[in-house]
Amino acid sequence: MTIRESGPGGAAQQTQQETNMNTTTSSNIIPGPSSSGQAGLPSANPSASYWLQPSDVSQRLDDYRSTPDLPQSADTVIVGSGITGAFAAWFLLEQTGGTKVVVGSGSGAGAEAGKEEEHSSSGGKDILMLEARRQPCSGATGRNGGHCQPYVYSASTPSIAEFELATYQFLKGFVAEHGIAGTVDWRTLRVVHAYLTEEVWEGAQALVEKLPEGLRGQVELVDDETSRKGKEGGGETLTLRDLRVLRAKGAVVQKHAASLWPWKLVVWVLERLLERFPVRNGTGTGEEGFNLQTNTPVLGLERLGDGKWTVITSRGNIKANRVLLAMNGYTSNLLPEMKDLIVPVRSQVASLQPPRDAANGKVAELDYSYAFVSEEEFPRDEYLMQRPLPGGELIYGGARSHAENKAVGVWQDDEVERGVATYLRQNLAPYPLDLTLDKTGSTPTDTPTEGNETTELEATHQWTGIMGFSRDSSPWVGRVPESLGGGDNLYICAGYTGHGMPQAALAARMIVEEITGKPFADDGLKLPQEMALTEERVRWVRENTKTLLKEQQQAPEWSATMPELLTATERRA
Repeated sequence: MTIRESGPGGAAQQTQQETNMNTTTSSNIIPGPSSSGQAGLPSANPSASYWLQPSDVSQRLDDYRSTPDLPQSADTVIVGSGITGAFAAWFLLEQTGGTKVVVGSGSGAGAEAGKEEEHSSSGGKDILMLEARRQPCSGATGRNGGHCQPYVYSASTPSIAEFELATYQFLKGFVAEHGIAGTVDWRTLRVVHAYLTEEVWEGAQALVEKLPEGLRGQVELVDDETSRKGKEGGGETLTLRDLRVLRAKGAVVQKHAASLWPWKLVVWVLERLLERFPVRNGTGTGEEGFNLQTNTPVLGLERLGDGKWTVITSRGNIKANRVLLAMNGYTSNLLPEMKDLIVPVRSQVASLQPPRDAANGKVAELDYSYAFVSEEEFPRDEYLMQRPLPGGELIYGGARSHAENKAVGVWQDDEVERGVATYLRQNLAPYPLDLTLDKTGSTPTDTPTEGNETTELEATHQWTGIMGFSRDSSPWVGRVPESLGGGDNLYICAGYTGHGMPQAALAARMIVEEITGKPFADDGLKLPQEMALTEERVRWVRENTKTLLKEQQQAPEWSATMPELLTATERRA
């Protein structure tokens, strides 16, 4: 990793040499990076994320390959091993699997011969997951802020808000059902959106007032007036001091949120799939099961006449019945026709040591996760969650207004911008967040400020990650039409605009239902129409929304911070 003063820098790095590749001259091949605005391959040496620290799990999965060689064919190829790819594989195999098989029989098995284990048949189907880097889930899911918060009042439509709430409840139930809350550090809590300037606070209140009745009870407004009325009435109304944001103009408290270790959730899913649906014969020739291949960047796609696809990788070609692209910010690397619809944007995060009380050495335990919003010369769009005590590290990210061109169009995550890193260390406590034990709002005595009203906190990790910003801020889920370089049996689930945790898991289920043609469960869940990839939506978006690509090339002022989302024009019904 390097730290740079500013700027996205030069060409993308490839994860390994493009050797042993079967080349083709077909005009149907979707090329790698070429024109301006198109994402490259993931960086070979990404910055060191807090979530990707060496562990027993990472030792098992780093450089993992289910078979020494790539299979020549596969029923389904999933490109990407983050939360979308992992849950897509989960839903695909859960729909077709479930038959226990007998393993361990034969010579030398001893007393274990014929033992029935918790393996399942893939029902005649096989899934090949390709990860460009050496470590699974080393993209956006392994580099985010560690929280899951549905946008209830600031979602573009009520249907998207309901979908995000459903995704949150699904993940919460999934963690509980499998008993992995401790494994993935899941903590159910509420989230505070603190509005630091009057303009954005008024906008937030207006959005809350427009909520339909079914969603209004999900949020609570807190400001000086509500605090005063609560005290006068003798009630237990929340105050800004209770929320540790005493100097905010107001706050919206959402009832449903969580903090977690996202990478651990995804790798738990991957390890479970590897255990339950193992590749049987190990020859790499299209055997049934779940086949994970790291260090295997996809270089192109070729559409075949029979509706199948050739997936071209650095290690050879695979013939696939269908392909799912779960690449998010890197989508345009394989689909250059979508480079103006899903644009890579780099985010930056830090793990900060909380200030300790001078008297007893303790740190404050936060009851909420946070977002800080303002509209000023450098708009604030930061987010924060706390790791469990006793360490209590503060995972603090955002501040793209301090990055060159707001990091729009940047797909390299091997660099940390110095200006953003400094800002994150210096602009948290005591404003906008009170980190004292008694919520006095004072500056901790063991960290003098030398005239600066904020304290510089020590960073244990500083890293970047690549988001996929959608041109209309909603994900793109569905079959890729020919006009975008696709055709039958090529699917996509990407473009979360930095908000994938409360969307991706059930978006993956929706794409699996489209692939298989049948619902996973009889619960009435539907994909919001705003998220469906249709040619009509593509046309509307290109005619009616700002062009990220153009602004990327012309020193953009565009930034999908919450203040801008508050004032965004209404989209079609």
